[in-house]
Amino acid sequence: MNSELQIKKIAAMMLIAALFAPYFISVGIVPTIASAEPAPVLPKIVFDMGHAQYKDSVFIKEDAMLVTNLTAMDYEAIWAWGGINATILENATGLITGAIYGTTNGYTAAEVSAIETWFNAGHKFLWVGADSDYGGYAYINNNASMILNAVGSHVYPEAISISDAYSSANSSYRVVANMTSTNAFVADIVDGVDKVLMHGPTSLYGSTSGVQKTTVVALENTTIPNVYPLLFYGASATISDADLVPALAHNDGEAGNFVAMTIEVNAGEAGNGVIVVSGASPYGDYMPMTATSYYTIPAMQGNLLVYQAIDFGMTYATTLPAAIDPLLLMGIVGVVVVVIILAVVLKKR
Repeated sequence: MNSELQIKKIAAMMLIAALFAPYFISVGIVPTIASAEPAPVLPKIVFDMGHAQYKDSVFIKEDAMLVTNLTAMDYEAIWAWGGINATILENATGLITGAIYGTTNGYTAAEVSAIETWFNAGHKFLWVGADSDYGGYAYINNNASMILNAVGSHVYPEAISISDAYSSANSSYRVVANMTSTNAFVADIVDGVDKVLMHGPTSLYGSTSGVQKTTVVALENTTIPNVYPLLFYGASATISDADLVPALAHNDGEAGNFVAMTIEVNAGEAGNGVIVVSGASPYGDYMPMTATSYYTIPAMQGNLLVYQAIDFGMTYATTLPAAIDPLLLMGIVGVVVVVIILAVVLKKR
């Protein structure tokens, strides 16, 4: 009888110890093997400069400031001068493309394929900047749409020009977008942003199917799952069509708060990518969205919007489910094993 009681006491002690083992491990009571922390690898963002996005005066000021701030935010910014391919995208989490210039500077099928493969691998951030079709430059948005279509984006640039006689920097084509989203999900992106330069821009339309020019909707009044407008043009913004290619979701001469920039989450084949689309370019170009002053507008916050959108997108795209500590997992397994052993021993008694 005494031996049976003794066994039960020992069993109870083992069970209590096993149950508390995960707690002891989690709070650090159980010693662990110390190891040196590896040097941190900064998330890599590639900016395409291989399709005539470069401008001297912008590169030494706005673009230089962009890189400086991203570096301070613990990102590695890389300028891609020789086109886009698997090599430049290797180990990159982000890719940002601006409006291209010159009909001979378009993206090749191989470049688009490289972007598609890279993005659909999962946990990637892509920003595609667009432009107006002023002067018949339809090829700019055709190239932007080609990239977006390859990754299944639900947002595309319209083949139009936006002008604003009231909210602009000394000329109606130097539009200043002055309205941001009130959606709580994107509050951190638009925080502190009131005015953003959109130089010679276009507006955006939605595709509920994720295929360009099909199932088209106006994003001002139609919601697409996982798509969030970030920035809007002012109420006096007006559409003008500079070529024979018609707008898809809007009408020539229409005025209103058209969508200037969006973010799409849970995108791509893996369902965990992020896509930003903007009606103007966030870098390079004649004058990018990051300009903090321009002509008659002394204080703009486009730089803040760009930094915050990049940070949000990069973070969201790379956030993984919390991993279970291996030692904690061992403790949990130990509990299960002890309980099974005790059950067998006590059953035999």
